[in-house]
Amino acid sequence: MPAHNLLSRVARHLAKTVTFDGTTWGDIATADTIATCTGRVLLLHLSAYCSTTLVGASATIELGVAGNTAGLIAQTTAANLIATEFWNDATPTDVLTAAAIVDKLVASNIILTTATAAVTAGVIEFSMLWLPMSVNGNLA
Repeated sequence: MPAHNLLSRVARHLAKTVTFDGTTWGDIATADTIATCTGRVLLLHLSAYCSTTLVGASATIELGVAGNTAGLIAQTTAANLIATEFWNDATPTDVLTAAAIVDKLVASNIILTTATAAVTAGVIEFSMLWLPMSVNGNLA
């Protein structure tokens, strides 16, 4: 097996911290890029940990890609995400369950979409383990 094939099978890690302020992150009716995808990648595991409670009245958020904005995590009322909870579906929990986001093929940017109202405060820490599935596969 050529060395480049072996190296491409070593999982890579990408971390992204989002601090909501209602303008740069979490503005109403926007899609903010969490990870830029080049080529195709296999998302082995994605976790979204709320380290600071989200604030935003009736604001909703979802995670996915263009064309399927809730394809990774279903639409959730932002204020339901409180500190120390994992966001992996529409009902956040303080325990990461088997419903975690695993083994998803991705070929476009991963985006966080805010709707209904702005998210004015709070922090989510995203952690992604991934593998390239094409020669130019990359997640940054």
